[in-house]
Amino acid sequence: MVLQAGKKAEERRFVEILAEKLAAFPPSKLIDSESPDFLVATSEGVLGIEVTKIHHANEPRQQESECRSLVDAACRLYENESTIPVEVKVHFGGSTQFNKRNRGKFARILANPVLTNIPRPNSLLSLDNNWENPGFFPYEIAGLSIIRLSAFRRNFWSVRSAGFFQEDFAPKIEAIIAIKEHAMRTYKTDCIERWLLIAAEGNSASTFFDPSKKTRQHSYRSSFDRIFFLEAFRRKVWELNVSKDCD
Repeated sequence: MVLQAGKKAEERRFVEILAEKLAAFPPSKLIDSESPDFLVATSEGVLGIEVTKIHHANEPRQQESECRSLVDAACRLYENESTIPVEVKVHFGGSTQFNKRNRGKFARILANPVLTNIPRPNSLLSLDNNWENPGFFPYEIAGLSIIRLSAFRRNFWSVRSAGFFQEDFAPKIEAIIAIKEHAMRTYKTDCIERWLLIAAEGNSASTFFDPSKKTRQHSYRSSFDRIFFLEAFRRKVWELNVSKDCD
């Protein structure tokens, strides 16, 4: 029962992020339910929301170690060129496999944005890759957070988790939709609309997802009226392209 309560609270958190980010989300109270997971009353009737999580396999231990070595090398480059101690948390992206041969290249790539974006004293600066300027912010880096505190006496550089954001995963989404299509047939409430929320926590290697334009614009055949993808750690929501299936 405790595990079930925790799962429900987690699902509610995902839906609350969706409600915060989606201007058209109904203002009514979110009601816990089963089949579907949540109900929202509207002037036209009841909206049903189904929630599910998405995962992928963890990166190999060797790649985790290489990410750590790369960040250490980038820190040393930074220390050679700046005397200001900072804490840097690195979020890797893309599908590049790091190794000893390309470590120096990517260490320099990682050190440069930090050197050119040192925050003011006692402040934090977050840099998210918008994927539009690889010359300045290459695809291999999904984001950085740089913290500068007067109390720091040395640098602290870390990897949020040794993994990579998966960008092209339309087949995985299609598989999830197929499972939830079956669950939809068991709904106990007659809903005017049925939404599906697919959530990635985004706080560990197995939940690193950042849907590419190809993934977002793929035509997903479904009986759900609307399908959303959520990356919970960064509180980002995308609506996917739904091609209505025939009931």
